[in-house]
Amino acid sequence: MVVSGKVKKAAFYCRMNHSNHDYTQFLEEIQKTLDGRYGAGNWKMTLFFEVESGTNPNRKKFLQLKSEIQAGKWDAVVTMKADTIARDWKQFMEFMEICEENSVEVICTRGLEDAEPIYKRIQQFVQDYFEGSDCP
Repeated sequence: MVVSGKVKKAAFYCRMNHSNHDYTQFLEEIQKTLDGRYGAGNWKMTLFFEVESGTNPNRKKFLQLKSEIQAGKWDAVVTMKADTIARDWKQFMEFMEICEENSVEVICTRGLEDAEPIYKRIQQFVQDYFEGSDCP
Protein backbone atom coordinates (compact mmCIF):
# COMPACT_ATOMS: atom_id res chain seq x y z
CA MET A 1 0.00 0.00 0.00
CA VAL A 2 1.45 3.35 -1.03
CA VAL A 3 0.91 6.06 1.57
CA SER A 4 1.84 9.52 0.40
CA GLY A 5 3.05 12.27 2.65
CA LYS A 6 4.99 10.35 5.28
CA VAL A 7 8.50 9.03 4.73
CA LYS A 8 8.75 5.52 6.18
CA LYS A 9 11.90 4.62 8.09
CA ALA A 10 12.99 1.11 7.15
CA ALA A 11 15.74 -0.95 8.75
CA PHE A 12 17.27 -3.54 6.41
CA TYR A 13 18.44 -6.42 8.61
CA CYS A 14 20.96 -8.52 6.69
CA ARG A 15 22.57 -11.45 8.48
CA MET A 16 25.01 -13.24 6.21
CA ASN A 17 26.84 -16.52 6.53
CA HIS A 18 30.58 -16.78 6.94
CA SER A 19 31.26 -17.53 3.26
CA ASN A 20 29.15 -14.79 1.64
CA HIS A 21 29.45 -11.19 2.85
CA ASP A 22 28.08 -9.33 -0.18
CA TYR A 23 24.92 -7.63 1.07
CA THR A 24 24.95 -5.30 -1.97
CA GLN A 25 23.47 -8.11 -4.07
CA PHE A 26 20.15 -7.51 -2.26
CA LEU A 27 19.93 -3.72 -2.42
CA GLU A 28 18.10 -3.48 -5.76
CA GLU A 29 15.56 -6.07 -4.60
CA ILE A 30 15.04 -4.20 -1.32
CA GLN A 31 14.61 -0.91 -3.20
CA LYS A 32 11.97 -2.41 -5.50
CA THR A 33 10.12 -3.89 -2.54
CA LEU A 34 10.08 -0.60 -0.62
CA ASP A 35 9.13 1.39 -3.73
CA GLY A 36 6.23 -1.00 -4.31
CA ARG A 37 5.12 -0.90 -0.69
CA TYR A 38 5.54 2.81 0.06
CA GLY A 39 6.17 4.55 -3.27
CA ALA A 40 9.44 5.84 -4.71
CA GLY A 41 10.96 8.50 -2.48
CA ASN A 42 8.61 7.74 0.42
CA TRP A 43 11.11 5.71 2.43
CA LYS A 44 14.56 5.95 3.93
CA MET A 45 16.58 2.84 4.71
CA THR A 46 19.40 2.08 7.13
CA LEU A 47 21.43 -1.12 6.93
CA PHE A 48 21.96 -3.46 9.89
CA PHE A 49 24.57 -5.92 8.57
CA GLU A 50 26.35 -8.69 10.40
CA VAL A 51 28.13 -11.95 9.74
CA GLU A 52 26.79 -14.10 12.52
CA SER A 53 24.88 -17.29 13.24
CA GLY A 54 21.11 -16.89 13.39
CA THR A 55 21.06 -19.06 16.51
CA ASN A 56 23.17 -16.56 18.49
CA PRO A 57 20.81 -14.43 20.62
CA ASN A 58 23.56 -11.86 21.31
CA ARG A 59 24.17 -10.66 17.76
CA LYS A 60 25.35 -7.05 18.04
CA LYS A 61 23.28 -5.56 15.18
CA PHE A 62 20.25 -7.71 16.06
CA LEU A 63 20.29 -6.37 19.63
CA GLN A 64 20.80 -2.81 18.37
CA LEU A 65 17.86 -3.18 15.98
CA LYS A 66 15.57 -4.52 18.73
CA SER A 67 16.56 -1.62 20.98
CA GLU A 68 15.91 0.94 18.25
CA ILE A 69 12.52 -0.63 17.46
CA GLN A 70 11.58 -0.28 21.13
CA ALA A 71 12.74 3.35 21.01
CA GLY A 72 10.35 4.04 18.12
CA LYS A 73 12.98 4.68 15.45
CA TRP A 74 11.57 2.34 12.77
CA ASP A 75 8.35 1.92 10.81
CA ALA A 76 9.46 -1.29 9.10
CA VAL A 77 12.11 -3.98 9.16
CA VAL A 78 13.03 -5.46 5.80
CA THR A 79 14.85 -8.76 5.46
CA MET A 80 15.23 -11.42 2.81
CA LYS A 81 13.40 -14.25 4.63
CA ALA A 82 11.87 -14.78 8.06
CA ASP A 83 14.69 -17.11 9.09
CA THR A 84 17.17 -14.27 8.58
CA ILE A 85 15.71 -12.73 11.73
CA ALA A 86 16.48 -15.81 13.80
CA ARG A 87 17.02 -19.53 13.36
CA ASP A 88 15.60 -20.09 16.83
CA TRP A 89 11.79 -19.93 17.18
CA LYS A 90 11.92 -18.30 20.61
CA GLN A 91 14.15 -15.49 19.32
CA PHE A 92 11.91 -15.09 16.27
CA MET A 93 8.77 -14.84 18.40
CA GLU A 94 10.37 -12.37 20.83
CA PHE A 95 11.50 -10.18 17.92
CA MET A 96 8.06 -10.27 16.33
CA GLU A 97 6.41 -9.39 19.66
CA ILE A 98 8.65 -6.33 19.94
CA CYS A 99 7.71 -5.33 16.39
CA GLU A 100 4.00 -5.88 17.03
CA GLU A 101 4.08 -3.87 20.28
CA ASN A 102 5.74 -0.98 18.41
CA SER A 103 3.63 -1.18 15.21
CA VAL A 104 6.65 -2.11 13.10
CA GLU A 105 5.93 -3.97 9.88
CA VAL A 106 8.28 -6.90 9.07
CA ILE A 107 8.73 -7.31 5.32
CA CYS A 108 10.38 -10.35 3.73
CA THR A 109 11.42 -9.88 0.11
CA ARG A 110 11.84 -13.60 -0.58
CA GLY A 111 9.58 -16.44 0.32
CA LEU A 112 5.85 -16.77 0.07
CA GLU A 113 4.90 -14.22 2.70
CA ASP A 114 6.10 -11.61 5.17
CA ALA A 115 7.08 -12.64 8.70
CA GLU A 116 3.86 -11.42 10.32
CA PRO A 117 1.58 -14.22 9.01
CA ILE A 118 4.15 -16.80 10.14
CA TYR A 119 4.22 -15.16 13.58
CA LYS A 120 0.40 -15.20 13.79
CA ARG A 121 0.23 -18.92 12.87
CA ILE A 122 2.77 -19.80 15.55
CA GLN A 123 0.86 -17.72 18.10
CA GLN A 124 -2.35 -19.53 17.15
CA PHE A 125 -0.66 -22.93 17.39
CA VAL A 126 0.70 -22.15 20.86
CA GLN A 127 -2.70 -20.91 21.98
CA ASP A 128 -4.54 -23.95 20.55
CA TYR A 129 -2.04 -26.54 21.68
CA PHE A 130 -1.05 -25.23 25.09
CA GLU A 131 -4.33 -23.58 26.15
CA GLY A 132 -4.96 -24.38 29.79
CA SER A 133 -1.47 -25.73 30.44
CA ASP A 134 1.33 -24.18 32.44
CA CYS A 135 3.52 -23.87 29.34
CA PRO A 136 4.28 -20.38 28.04
